[in-house]
Amino acid sequence: MFWLVLWLSVTVVICVTAILPLARTPLHTRLADVLSRGWSHVRPRPPEAPGPPIEDIAASLHRCQHWLDMYADPRPIPGKATKLIAAADAYDRALIAACHALDVPEDLEHTEGLDREAERLRMQAALGDAGFILSGRRQAER
Repeated sequence: MFWLVLWLSVTVVICVTAILPLARTPLHTRLADVLSRGWSHVRPRPPEAPGPPIEDIAASLHRCQHWLDMYADPRPIPGKATKLIAAADAYDRALIAACHALDVPEDLEHTEGLDREAERLRMQAALGDAGFILSGRRQAER
């Protein structure tokens, strides 16, 4: 029995060492792949959200609100018009992302002028109803 076990062990070692140089990926990588595929069948991964986390969106909105509040100051700032347009655009994109994350309907991209401002206020109110609290000057104007 001892000789049989010894012979099988040596055979396995020889076969493994003969196969290893033929493989393009290391054995431990292939073994990890097989185990992870087997584990994913036993316990599937939780679904991932399609967009950024809501915490990141909230931080972006807060940051944009801060910039918009700063540019609302009547004192002259070099490049103020360009910075105000960029901050408003970033705020709108973050507002749209928040609407998508919370399944709130939005149509901000297809509006202009006063309709755009009205849609922005409607989105802010809808996000507030969904539990997404906005603060700062942009919310206070509502």
